[in-house]
Amino acid sequence: MPKEKLSPEGEVIAAHGAAMVAAFQVLLSCLEENEAVHPGQFPEALRVYMEMVKSRQGDINDMTLALLHDIRMATLD
Repeated sequence: MPKEKLSPEGEVIAAHGAAMVAAFQVLLSCLEENEAVHPGQFPEALRVYMEMVKSRQGDINDMTLALLHDIRMATLD
């Protein structure tokens, strides 16, 4: 199925999200190499945070949750 063409604003949002995910992957890799965090520690902490804020109505918007989810999934590898 072909992807829909994004609006210019949508392209900016998608590029921003992809850059954020990549930056977190690099940061986490560096932290794990220097033993500042244990493998899996960051994604688990992010999961706990997301569950906590989802339980409180109005504290976080859907776009932010989607970006946090993408970061968490990318850092699980």
